[in-house]
Amino acid sequence: MKTAQIEMILLMIVLIKICYCNPVEENEVLIQLQADMENLKEVIASMKNLVEEALAGNRLYQPRARLPELPGIPGVAGRDGKDGTDGRDGVDGRDGVDGRDGEKGDDGLPGRDGIDGKDGIPGEPGMKGETGGRGGGVVYTRWGRSICGSDSVLVYEGLTAVSRQDQPGGGVNFQCMVTDPEYNSHSTAISWPGFLAGAEYETNNFGVFSDADYKQNAPCALCYAANRSAVTMIPGKRSCPDNEWTFEYEGYLMSEWYNRNHQTTFECIDAEPEHVYGESAADNGAFFVFNKPVCDKGMPCPPYHPEKAITCVVCTR
Repeated sequence: MKTAQIEMILLMIVLIKICYCNPVEENEVLIQLQADMENLKEVIASMKNLVEEALAGNRLYQPRARLPELPGIPGVAGRDGKDGTDGRDGVDGRDGVDGRDGEKGDDGLPGRDGIDGKDGIPGEPGMKGETGGRGGGVVYTRWGRSICGSDSVLVYEGLTAVSRQDQPGGGVNFQCMVTDPEYNSHSTAISWPGFLAGAEYETNNFGVFSDADYKQNAPCALCYAANRSAVTMIPGKRSCPDNEWTFEYEGYLMSEWYNRNHQTTFECIDAEPEHVYGESAADNGAFFVFNKPVCDKGMPCPPYHPEKAITCVVCTR
């Protein structure tokens, strides 16, 4: 029998043994077969040597080339090992690129009012506002005219009157009498009266007033200056003190003539006087005359002039 045939027979015996073994013992049988195969390889190798020596005496025998050894049967795969310990956490990766904005969602419900915060630091003072109007108002009499200045309102126009200049009694202050008097039932049969007379311009054609005003009665106007709180007449001036004061009119300081029995107050008669039309001239009831300083009786000259009429101005504020 040839060596190759012997090896095939042995291999078939091994396979048959494997096929009929108990599956439970399969792994143990395979392990034992591996050991048996190694032994069989050694036996086969020895038998091959004996056969070759026996045939060596036969001259017709030509030994074949040595057959390659057959590989052994692969071993049974081992069991899976136990799971290894979890590795450490890796380093955090870089932030990814921001995604696109999503679609706008529905408006949420209004939240509750928050708690009031603390008061902030006071801010810097603001710019100064415009000056407000003054409350109230003042009234003044414009002597010698029947109208008021552009910044005032006419209350009424009237006639200038005072007590007669030839009587020692009566009042001393000039009055702006209305042109439409009203009476009541007890205004008659006065037995012990005072007498009012119209005041005339006794200017003697000095060239200060118009010649047409000489010996004519002086009108007057009661004027109201809104949003003002003070009014004053300044003798000797033609202008008001500063921009805080409003110019109403300028004129001349006039009063009753010095040589009469009746004294009066000083009034500022308008520099451009009017006269009352329709009244007779030279009634001599009361006079408006210019005033000039007496330089040797306490009035300094200069600055005053002994021959010039003293001026005046009416101002409101």
